[in-house]
Amino acid sequence: MLRFLLCAALAISPAMARADASGEIDWQRRVLKAKGEGAPDLNAPSIAVARLGAERAAMATAQRNALETLKGATLEDGLSVGTLLQNDNALRVKVQGKLRGVKAIKTHYFSDGGVSLDIEVPLDQLPPEIGQHLKAPKGAAAPAQGPAQSPAPGGEAKDGLQSIEATGQAAVLNGDKGAAREKAIDDALRQAVKMVAGAQVQSTTEVHDFQTKMDTVLEHSTGYVKSYQIVKEGMDGEVVQVTVRAQVSLAALDKDLEGMGLLMARKGFPRTMVLIAEQNIGMTAPVGPWMKNEQVSADLRIAENVVLDELRKGGFRQLVDAEIADQKAASVGGFTTALTAAQARRLGTLTQAEVILIGQVIVSQRGAVAALGPDWRSCSANLSARAVNTDDGGILATVETSQNAAQLDDLTCGKEAIKKAAKKFTEQMVQKIGERWSQDVSGGNAVHVTVHKVGSLKAAGDFRGALAQQVRGVKSVAQRSYASGTQELDVTVTGSAEQLAEELEARKLGRFSVKVTAVTANTVDVELGQE
Repeated sequence: MLRFLLCAALAISPAMARADASGEIDWQRRVLKAKGEGAPDLNAPSIAVARLGAERAAMATAQRNALETLKGATLEDGLSVGTLLQNDNALRVKVQGKLRGVKAIKTHYFSDGGVSLDIEVPLDQLPPEIGQHLKAPKGAAAPAQGPAQSPAPGGEAKDGLQSIEATGQAAVLNGDKGAAREKAIDDALRQAVKMVAGAQVQSTTEVHDFQTKMDTVLEHSTGYVKSYQIVKEGMDGEVVQVTVRAQVSLAALDKDLEGMGLLMARKGFPRTMVLIAEQNIGMTAPVGPWMKNEQVSADLRIAENVVLDELRKGGFRQLVDAEIADQKAASVGGFTTALTAAQARRLGTLTQAEVILIGQVIVSQRGAVAALGPDWRSCSANLSARAVNTDDGGILATVETSQNAAQLDDLTCGKEAIKKAAKKFTEQMVQKIGERWSQDVSGGNAVHVTVHKVGSLKAAGDFRGALAQQVRGVKSVAQRSYASGTQELDVTVTGSAEQLAEELEARKLGRFSVKVTAVTANTVDVELGQE
């Protein structure tokens, strides 16, 4: 039995052994240390591609392990760091920002494409609320003389620019080293901005939604790099590695970390229109001006006007005028508070709107309010609506909210409740749309691709594979259907539908040539040719 236990112990894999020591604090050096491992994607076209994905996964795991280790530490007042971060969301985001900016100090590559790496973060570089008040456990080695020093990620800031050195890498696909070098440079610039942004978050005034803003910043990283020079480049197997020294604009980075402008710009400032039917007290059903109901003479644009004003404040620059929206909606006809995909496309064509907010607000009586006086009455407005893409009829977000009001007469009470509900609705809708667009930008846009003149089912499979493996920015491809020479694909891309269309026309995909016939914000139509 003893021999069996000894053999079993020796058979434990290195990965399992490392998992027991995923993170620790070196109190003598005052450094937070963590390890991370990433498994290779078995469906990757090559070991090089698998390794890149595994390395990113390993870094994410190391950062997560570092955070969990830090949460277990104790502060001088006896409170755990985990409890402090749980009660202070802004501080938690600061810590996450610092961890996102770290670089691996040691990396090990496995033969199957897997990766393990180590990171270190000096405690004195953490937010002072934590770094300056950590309490070492009894028996921990005394810290070395002076605070721990680690190589600075870049030079001193000068004239609003931060000099930073970063390394990027990209796998060579189909022998195209030029394309891989370009991607490696882009990756290096992204890493440079990521390192600077991780530090800058500690000085930003609004950090609650930093993660969302950080993702959008990283997807537009080259916009913050004023200049760069290549320090070193070379090949590691089938992977191009490029090290750059970049000059990153601190002013522009701070500005965009604090606003929604970059996200809107990244989505091309979508043109938006609003259609909200209203039913105030005394009305039998929700009515909108586009319905042309002559029985209703009250102002039916209370909710629309409030929503439009709040959208402008939320960063929506291109809005369809309310009267034009109602006129065009009336010309389409056949709907009240919901749209079919065909109606959405028709309205989009007539108004150039890419997003439509459509719904209804209904006011109901709640009774007298004796505390305010004998004639006061209360009411409640319930507003429910959805944001719809005009090109494919897809739903971006849905929101429902209720708000109360009190006035001396029913009509005024209803108007006040509608205004409050419209303001609250817009706040929630902007947040939800922002989250969806941020996912599109950071995790990939969902683009519906319709492929015409596909010769056979085999040709459909070959084109799908070529699209997934050979086109820059394509993260995944799923076939929705194939019938009568037409193929429907759901493609996830980093970038826009227009960028995907440009990539498709710019290259030959295996035996296929591609002609783009139509592009919208979320769809691309193409025709195939074969050689």
